[in-house]
Amino acid sequence: MVELVLTAFMHAAAVGVLACLISESEIMAPLRTLLGWRVLLCPICLAFWIALPSLLCGVFYYFLVVAASNVWMLVILKVYESLESTGE
Repeated sequence: MVELVLTAFMHAAAVGVLACLISESEIMAPLRTLLGWRVLLCPICLAFWIALPSLLCGVFYYFLVVAASNVWMLVILKVYESLESTGE
């Protein structure tokens, strides 16, 4: 059980980083404008779609990955915010 939870947190980190990269970074801005999908603008909404393959491990696992990815996204977005305020 502990191994399953640790695996879920590792998957959550990957989902959080990928969701923030797609929805918030300047590198992906041309893709977001080209596609025009509103789901690409919200990292939380995007995490539900990115984590969809983890649904194969069960519903509880899926929601654990999505919930834990939100914690990672908060950390990442705070770092983005602090970097922008320092001008880097």
